[in-house]
Amino acid sequence: MGFNPDDIVTIELDCVGWHQPYTRDITRHQLGQLLLSLDDMAADTDDRAADHMQKWPSPDEAYANAPHVSAETTRLNATSANPETGPDREWYLRRAALLDRLALHTAGLDNAPAAHTAAEEAEETALILLALDQASPDYDPRAYVRQQYALWHAQQGSGPEPSRS
Repeated sequence: MGFNPDDIVTIELDCVGWHQPYTRDITRHQLGQLLLSLDDMAADTDDRAADHMQKWPSPDEAYANAPHVSAETTRLNATSANPETGPDREWYLRRAALLDRLALHTAGLDNAPAAHTAAEEAEETALILLALDQASPDYDPRAYVRQQYALWHAQQGSGPEPSRS
């Protein structure tokens, strides 16, 4: 049994948040073209998502030249205690990166509550950075921190710093 491409079919699209479904009469040929276009758009979206995921550096890449945890903690505490400078974007970035490093370190330990707390603090600070940057809320917050930290550190023009332990 064959289909006539000029037969009229009714399509109805309904999405969450719409006041009413969108209904339209189109030919079978138009429906076929529409479905092909949707397949192409989905493939493009998948390709862009795959490309985007490749932009996130691994923790080892992002923090390769990061200062030792204690040195970074001292710097961050000094900045936050200074009423003239106070926390700015760089401070939040460095704080988020430090907390991410601590969360990664505690994740491999047997102390589950400490690991959970470290991960929560890393996530919360990363979300503050996302908000400051007005970045997409769809980003993985900690991956975003790694990306931004690697970019920031590269812009500093400094060579390797002491071990990051």
